[in-house]
Amino acid sequence: MMLEYFLKIVGWWLLTIVKFFFVPFGMILKPQVGEAWSLAEVIAVTSTGAALGVFVFFHFGEFIFNWMSHHFKSSRKIFTKRNRWFIRLKWRYGINGLMAIAGLISVPIASVVAAKLYRHNPNALPKMIIAFFLWSVVLSSLAFGMKKIGLTF
Repeated sequence: MMLEYFLKIVGWWLLTIVKFFFVPFGMILKPQVGEAWSLAEVIAVTSTGAALGVFVFFHFGEFIFNWMSHHFKSSRKIFTKRNRWFIRLKWRYGINGLMAIAGLISVPIASVVAAKLYRHNPNALPKMIIAFFLWSVVLSSLAFGMKKIGLTF
């Protein structure tokens, strides 16, 4: 019984890493037969799954970008329209802007972007984990509220 519960949590963790935005709604509004997740359980499962994903993808992105910068040194920086756009976003909104939209994109994309832009910032990884925790609280509360008033899929 306990192993079955743990395997369900692992399954939700994997889904959280891939499709973070939809998991709280799936857990609360479309539970499997015999499942009834509390708000605290949904927040715990989605936030820990997202934290695991952020940790893995941030360090993977950090490794890849450091390896690329070491092996593919260019003598001249090329400023393309896309590069300028990234720099403008980075300076205008910073890590807090990325935190604000992290739950809307996905764990891997947000983590790799954070690794690309902020891998030298020691606060980037904890801030991304905090951002996904806050997104987990907001989305889980929204889904729980939808269930309470009878809105389901």
